[in-house]
Amino acid sequence: MIPTVDVVAAKLREICVLYPDLCRTSRVGYSRLGEPLDMLSIGDGREHALVIGGPHANEPVGFLTVLRLARLLCEGERHGFTWHLIGCVDPDGARLNEGWYAGPFTVAHHHRHFYRPALADQPEWTFPVSTGAKHFDRPLPETRALMRVIDDLRPAFLFSLHNADFGGAYFQISRRLPGLADELATLAVSHGVPLDLAPIDTIGYEVAGPGVTLLPSADWTDFADSCDGKPTYGASSWQYADRHGTFTLIAEVPLWTSPGCDDRAPAGVSERRLLEEATVRLRHEIAPIARLREATGPAFTSPFHAAVDDTLDVCDRLIAAMKRAARQATATRSVSRAEAGGIRDTVRRLSLRTAGMFVRLLDEEPSAEPALHMEARAVLHRLSAAAQTEVVTPDDPLTRIVEIQTRAALITATHLRRAVRRAARPIRS
Repeated sequence: MIPTVDVVAAKLREICVLYPDLCRTSRVGYSRLGEPLDMLSIGDGREHALVIGGPHANEPVGFLTVLRLARLLCEGERHGFTWHLIGCVDPDGARLNEGWYAGPFTVAHHHRHFYRPALADQPEWTFPVSTGAKHFDRPLPETRALMRVIDDLRPAFLFSLHNADFGGAYFQISRRLPGLADELATLAVSHGVPLDLAPIDTIGYEVAGPGVTLLPSADWTDFADSCDGKPTYGASSWQYADRHGTFTLIAEVPLWTSPGCDDRAPAGVSERRLLEEATVRLRHEIAPIARLREATGPAFTSPFHAAVDDTLDVCDRLIAAMKRAARQATATRSVSRAEAGGIRDTVRRLSLRTAGMFVRLLDEEPSAEPALHMEARAVLHRLSAAAQTEVVTPDDPLTRIVEIQTRAALITATHLRRAVRRAARPIRS
């Protein structure tokens, strides 16, 4: 099971007590609701590595990775770095997901207790950005805390502990290191997790190897402007840390794998048809929730209010983007199974998140009409049941995610130290 926010904090304090000569803690800030943000520092290396747990409220598996990694670092695998670990950077949001931490890890249970804040309420997506026509300068308190940490440490290595819901494993790195991409890909496959060769999150990114892409600069930030032209969110931690020359790694490992995510074979559907079908499916699946949400009116004040509205807005913008892409796409090129799966995973993900959070919105509003609640639950049940038949549930998804993330951190640290040694070698004539 995944530890709660309180348990993570307590266990990190215990590690500090067990290894007093190696460890120290510091308070780096507070959340919007006044939760303390503490950081555990381990070792005394010249270079700094920063590990961020829970960058998104619905991605808490990294809590386990932080605890496992901290133990290993204290036992000696520090690779010349001083390591700094923040157990959870968004405790307010993470607490609203704790209902699914103990399992069972089914699609239905997960989304019945799911919460992901609106983009403007996510610490990981509210770093300041001012590039081209994109301007955002409303960092959250948690984001400002991370900004101070990054500016103080100027870390050589930043590892943000994400986990995916559907698809396969994929990695994002901020620059090439010889051999790293191949080693990361091998790591995932060796633990029985297929690589995701076409996740929609990385469309257009430069490919460093199978399942590994290069992170873009801040001017790539998509969906930064809403339909009315006002900025909805900003840059991410990797883009902010780039000013210090920081190497960033993101390791996305799913709770459920999607058949075909690693298959480059033709899917038997053209790019145009795939996009047209995805547009129709997403519009059809969110339509009942959009109608029910409109029927509830604006008076609801649940924390899920903004989250549902924002997710519906993202759906609308994705539908518009896919329609534009379909008009430009060829009707003859057959997409791969991986490409088709990436689009279908995204449609599945957004419709389930919308339905799940809307049910929770109604849970917290005593004035909600029972008929609305019943219909919303029926939509969520239908979507969950369909998704469960389309994905593969591993026997122990948490262990696989933690092991891959932990080894990815140590592998990357090794490659970074090699790069430093190569750069320091004298040139022989």
